[in-house]
Amino acid sequence: MKIYFYVITPVRLDFAMMSRFMMMVQSGFAGNTGGAMFKIGEFSQLVRVSPRMLRHYEKCGLISPASTDPFTGYRQYSADQIPQIGRIALLRDVGFSVERIGEILPRFDDKAFLDEALREKAKEIRETLEQNHTRLTKLMQMSGELRKEQTIMLYEVELKKLDAVKVLSLRGIIPHYNQEGILWEKLAGYIAQNGIVCHSDGYSTYFDEAYMDSNPDVEIAIPVDSLGESRGEFVYQEYPAVALAATLRFSGPFDGGYDAAGEKLAHWMEENGYAFAGNLRGHVITSPDDESNPEKWLTELQVPVRKIS
Repeated sequence: MKIYFYVITPVRLDFAMMSRFMMMVQSGFAGNTGGAMFKIGEFSQLVRVSPRMLRHYEKCGLISPASTDPFTGYRQYSADQIPQIGRIALLRDVGFSVERIGEILPRFDDKAFLDEALREKAKEIRETLEQNHTRLTKLMQMSGELRKEQTIMLYEVELKKLDAVKVLSLRGIIPHYNQEGILWEKLAGYIAQNGIVCHSDGYSTYFDEAYMDSNPDVEIAIPVDSLGESRGEFVYQEYPAVALAATLRFSGPFDGGYDAAGEKLAHWMEENGYAFAGNLRGHVITSPDDESNPEKWLTELQVPVRKIS
């Protein structure tokens, strides 16, 4: 009696397909007392698992040939082993290690045990997904920073006097440095509500003695022609003139620009013997309100300094 198997699409047999296949095999060999066996190559084609992997499973103790020819050493498999191969393949596909599969197979029909094993694996996969998502976010941030650096243009450090400037200011603690927008939106709302005439440039002054990983103390300010009446946290004041400041302009996005400019400014101060004599501040000369293209934004870092050597 001949048996024909037709494989229409190259997919791994699932349990439903396996059951139908088993019925075909069992019905085809009914009454065959010769105990039909399949050579490893034939069996591998039926279950769509390579001979190399079958030997690997055997080496790991997951499944052994139904018999081995004593004269030739050829491995032979039976149709009864197909469900076991399906279980192994399924467990491998969802990420179980060979060692763990060896622990699960003997208790595969224990529904409570199998359910617990699957739940543990699902938890592990979720944790891995979260870790990979965090890594992906960091990679995308790094990639974005690299692209920003390509668009940033640094000018030369300049020592100069800073004139006094009248401003309307708002000071507050923000979650992170890149969230200054919280303060700017608040100040912009106050300006709009009160019809205040102001300039288009702006200042950001940093009051902490060191870089803060979170909750920095920041004051933003926008120049005005004349001082008005302060109300609550919205304060009119005059920034005093600075006799000597190390300044560095950069064009491009703020985030990468501040980092690159700050590094260059630090090297310059170290090499030329200058120290801080006041708070670091940024002066946004051409802002997003003036120009939509980030590459055309212009900012100047300003550090009051004193000569130390």
